[in-house]
Amino acid sequence: MNRRICISSAVAAALLIVGCGPTPQLKVKEAVLTLSPVDSNPSAFHFNVYGGPEDVYLLRVSSPSAIRAEMHDVTVDAKTGAVTMAPLDRLLVPSGEKIAFKKGGKHVMMWGVNIIPRRLGIIETEFLFSNNVRILVKARVQEIDGSDPDEKKAIDG
Repeated sequence: MNRRICISSAVAAALLIVGCGPTPQLKVKEAVLTLSPVDSNPSAFHFNVYGGPEDVYLLRVSSPSAIRAEMHDVTVDAKTGAVTMAPLDRLLVPSGEKIAFKKGGKHVMMWGVNIIPRRLGIIETEFLFSNNVRILVKARVQEIDGSDPDEKKAIDG
């Protein structure tokens, strides 16, 4: 009898340990700002958001080095093939899932990026979520061809 209880207890403990994987953490990674070749046009910001333990909404992306930032999504009409871009007020980030902000899809447009990111090669950004979590990210800055930023191209330099 004691042996059965010990074996049952061991099996139950093993099942509990197997079921306890790591809890997903809300995070932002692989962030890159691609500067527009024309300073009056917006630059494109791409990154990946990894969902945490609960569903949340990404409400805003901002930077002290940009005048304005807006989230957008690109869609293609299945019938006509027409490509449209529309602003996103918020975006659902499901628990444990990855949401890609990439070229040709979801992205953030940043207007008026100042000289600081060009000099440093990084831009400080803040992501605000519906659960009041703020994530600060230092993103790589690059020219449209993927090269390091050229601060001489900035108007306000």
